[in-house]
Amino acid sequence: MKSIRAPWKVAAARPAAWIVLAAVAVAVAVAAPCPAAAQAPPDLGNIEGLTVVGKGVVKVKPTLAEIDLDVSASAELTGDAIVKFRDAKKRVRDAFAALKLADVVVDERGLLVDQKGAAFNPYMMDYGVQSKAKSEVQLSRKLVVRATKIQAMEEEAVLQLVGRLLDVAQDAGAHVGPPSNSAYMAYRYGMNSTTTLVRFVVEDYDKLQEEAFAKAAADARSRAERLARLNGLELGAVQAVREMTAPGNTSRSPYAYFYGEPPSQDDDTLPNRLETTKFQEVPIRVELLVRYAIRPKGAAKP
Repeated sequence: MKSIRAPWKVAAARPAAWIVLAAVAVAVAVAAPCPAAAQAPPDLGNIEGLTVVGKGVVKVKPTLAEIDLDVSASAELTGDAIVKFRDAKKRVRDAFAALKLADVVVDERGLLVDQKGAAFNPYMMDYGVQSKAKSEVQLSRKLVVRATKIQAMEEEAVLQLVGRLLDVAQDAGAHVGPPSNSAYMAYRYGMNSTTTLVRFVVEDYDKLQEEAFAKAAADARSRAERLARLNGLELGAVQAVREMTAPGNTSRSPYAYFYGEPPSQDDDTLPNRLETTKFQEVPIRVELLVRYAIRPKGAAKP
């Protein structure tokens, strides 16, 4: 049997439906933009003038090659360690002096006095000193072998020279390459671990970067003049300049933020140089964002 709704229930349902329809109409009216607002252009900031990007590149070969050596000696008595260390360093210096190469020099870094075997175990989280019954005093010094004026040499000649220097260093008893804890330090501070034995260096980096800046500025002027000519405009004075490139920015792991900055390996870090692991032309790139004032062609200058 078909059920019949009570009249008062039907009357109560109709106002509820009208309320829902009214709410929907109000929402649509609020969401719809007015004609004036729809025609308003977006806020693009200050776009006056003509903005271009100028690029400059200078390519140059490394001027010198560097090899890091480590000379060390240890003994239970400090006096014995000093004698052994002095003999080890003299043996290395005499070996390079016997080469009689005018463009090869050996520089010394600071002296380190520590305890032999005082190392960390980063994998087992054992930060205790791995010591013997009696501790030994260890003396070590970093030596840097520098071969200059290699930019005019052929690749084969550079290879022969570097190979000869490496062989002499190892025959003299020096440790060649990065220190033994370099892999752990790289892991801890989020740096790139390297096993490179030879470091090639471009000197006078500031002067070369200045040349790249000049090329970038000239390129920006050329691009701006072409765009102004094609659009019937005249170019005015420079209004703003911003350097786009940021050399030296490298990604760091979360461990670097937790542990802080890595300790410096050398107190006398050399500025005004660019290092690379390969003997080849090194591009020095610069990008400038330049904004020029513009005016219609033929208009009077302000």
